[in-house]
Amino acid sequence: MYKNIFIGLIFVSVLAVACNEKQLIQATEWPVQEPTPPVPDPPPGDIEPIAALNNPDRGFHVEVDYFLHNLKEPWRDVYYPDGFVDEKLGTYRAENDGVTLTQMYIYLTEWTTRDIPQTGLNSLQTMFDKLKTDGQKAILRFAYKWDGEGSTSGSETPTWVERHLTQLKPLLQQNLGLIAAMQAGFVGTWGEWHSSPMDNNQPAKNRVVNALMDAYPAPYCIEMRHPRYKNALTLQNESNRTRIGFANDYFTTGEHRLSPDNDFCFGDPAYIELKNESHTYYVSGEIPYSGSTDWEFNAIMKPENVVTTLRDHHYSAFDISQNFDLNISSWKRVKVYPAWLKQYKILFSDDYFKNDEQETVSRSFYDFVRDHLGYRLNLLDSSKITAEGSTLKYDLKLSNTGFATVLNPKPVYLVFINESNSVVKEILLTDVNPHDWQPFDPAVKSYEALIHSISGSVNTALSGKHKVGIWIPDGQSPLVHNNRYDLKFAPSDLVSHWTDAESKYTVNVIGELVF
Repeated sequence: MYKNIFIGLIFVSVLAVACNEKQLIQATEWPVQEPTPPVPDPPPGDIEPIAALNNPDRGFHVEVDYFLHNLKEPWRDVYYPDGFVDEKLGTYRAENDGVTLTQMYIYLTEWTTRDIPQTGLNSLQTMFDKLKTDGQKAILRFAYKWDGEGSTSGSETPTWVERHLTQLKPLLQQNLGLIAAMQAGFVGTWGEWHSSPMDNNQPAKNRVVNALMDAYPAPYCIEMRHPRYKNALTLQNESNRTRIGFANDYFTTGEHRLSPDNDFCFGDPAYIELKNESHTYYVSGEIPYSGSTDWEFNAIMKPENVVTTLRDHHYSAFDISQNFDLNISSWKRVKVYPAWLKQYKILFSDDYFKNDEQETVSRSFYDFVRDHLGYRLNLLDSSKITAEGSTLKYDLKLSNTGFATVLNPKPVYLVFINESNSVVKEILLTDVNPHDWQPFDPAVKSYEALIHSISGSVNTALSGKHKVGIWIPDGQSPLVHNNRYDLKFAPSDLVSHWTDAESKYTVNVIGELVF
């Protein structure tokens, strides 16, 4: 937050790192998409709002920043819990946007070359507890330097990063379900991997990432700033490479002169690398602030370029704190409708564009992006469930019209709810993994929606009338039976969401049968 205040102070040093010793070129010289034919007119009428579907590990997020030693924001005279997620949602008018994520910067500035005291670890746990109370998860980043003027009490070193991760590891693993993704951080200003004593020390960077991989275990994803950092790594366990994703802190779709080597621009090697690989890992983004420095971004991006990039790179999350006044706000005035999406081969469900009268309407670009970051799972009308005595036969068909898949572990259960509105049976479907519910075919890079099946038969040992549903809780036991972390299918005539009185379950009810 407020990082743009200091960007001009470090322009020269950042430029050398960001360009990787390459000459910057104007964005207009960079390869761009081929022009497309005119898009048909939208449906008549104004943009109609649609209720947000809040789901864990995905969606829009806001940003919070604190020094761990005193829980103060670096740029304001504000102390935790002020400045936390609930306040930021109000600031960016996102209270009704189903936000379940925050990018949480934790600055270890006071302890760059000494142990984090127990009071600091306790403060971090306090913030995790608050996330759980609020039904939130963090995209978590630790850093030491918070401005461009060498603000640490010393300089970060791999030895002290390793030591701090040893201290943090028990807390990270205890709160694993509350961390949607972990950003590499630690190195350089704002943890962005520039302006650091480690800039030219690849063995030191290897040590940082390997220590982080140990503290934050598979299959959860770690984000780095750019593919060149990932590709330079030597990993102790090479299988970890597939869970290294990216935090694009300079999302501009190539529409800034500093986009090359900072953003992933159409046609450049980084763009192609993400297009080929990003279906396996977590990707998030933020637009630079608008303002007066050379690094800031004062143009409104073409929506077709934005949504194409979000699709191609399988974005799970996106920040609305930065460039809110320009791009984010403008998205609320842009119409999105089926013919427009088809033009750019963007997946959607017809239900998404139907109002209560079943008329086709326009939605806002803001709402469409909000609702399709990460996964959006739709039950198809070819799905069937039948009861034969006490046996349930089920053949469910799903499509995923989100930009990404379900990345973090989530078990899938059949759940049965009796006439007294109580869950009487849970059956774990051990052969079902939501990570496999990709929105496209990775083998051929096809953007036609795949159909995913959940099928089989089970003896329920039940009798009488029961609602039948799919329950998908978080994969970490402290969050099981906390329904704020349950995964919900998109609502439709085929699916309703049932919640018990104790808020242990949110179940995707798919029918009612008599056994």
